[in-house]
Amino acid sequence: MSPTVEIRLVLARELRRSLRSAKGIALGALTLLGAFVTSLICAWVEGSNRSQLGAESSQAFVELKREAIEKATGDPSFAAYAASIPSSLLAFLKVTIWITPLLVALVGFDSISGELQQRTVRFWALRTRRWSYFTGKLLGLWTLVAIVTLTVNLLAAAVALEKGYVSVRELFVWGARFWFVAFVISGAWAAIATFISACFVTPIVALLTTFAVFFALWLAGLGGFVGRLKDASATGIVKDMSWYEYLYPNAYDTLLLSSELTRVLMALGILMASIALIAALGSALFERRDL
Repeated sequence: MSPTVEIRLVLARELRRSLRSAKGIALGALTLLGAFVTSLICAWVEGSNRSQLGAESSQAFVELKREAIEKATGDPSFAAYAASIPSSLLAFLKVTIWITPLLVALVGFDSISGELQQRTVRFWALRTRRWSYFTGKLLGLWTLVAIVTLTVNLLAAAVALEKGYVSVRELFVWGARFWFVAFVISGAWAAIATFISACFVTPIVALLTTFAVFFALWLAGLGGFVGRLKDASATGIVKDMSWYEYLYPNAYDTLLLSSELTRVLMALGILMASIALIAALGSALFERRDL
């Protein structure tokens, strides 16, 4: 078989195994719960913002959002560009990318380590190339998380549409772009989780290591963000992201939503290159494992 067919078979098997198992039932329940909670949060955010300024103060509301976004991101052009976005849709994105690492860790920690522990990986090692197996596992996890986040966004967006917080056009234009941002970022998390899963035979060790690595990356992103806010408060000048912030996948959301095409392509290129690099390293490691 060709590598493409091997990857497709592993990917399809990974999706079937995840959706038909007890994990799939739990995942479905978490998806519905996440959509419900997200809807409540986003509806509260939009309703609170509107009640503070009133419907007649829409221009003041946009200006207030522009100032808040500029302070948080340090990007005046992006702030002006994003200020007109409905708060509920922007909240959808923030909640989605915030829960994505947790979802990836819980769903993907045993994607390879579980089969290494049970020795079922030997069945596939005889029938597929090892790098095809690793790539199929990564793409399977990425696709599964993408389906979950899409479902959450659709259900939550339906609530915002029903309440009149967004128009149909805004929902299609911004909703699709926001989901794409979450989709690309989730790919980086999925690559890291799959790589860690391939490093360990015991799933619980893989899970704990995944949480530890994800937490370290979160600290890197948080440290850089807090540092830039302090500098901005002291000097009035907002600095660019520090080098270590680029290690945190969620830090790319602002770049991917930029109005400047070069910034979007740069962020997209870095994320896709990091996914490809991690996949190559994971495949090389898995190639040398004793199964």
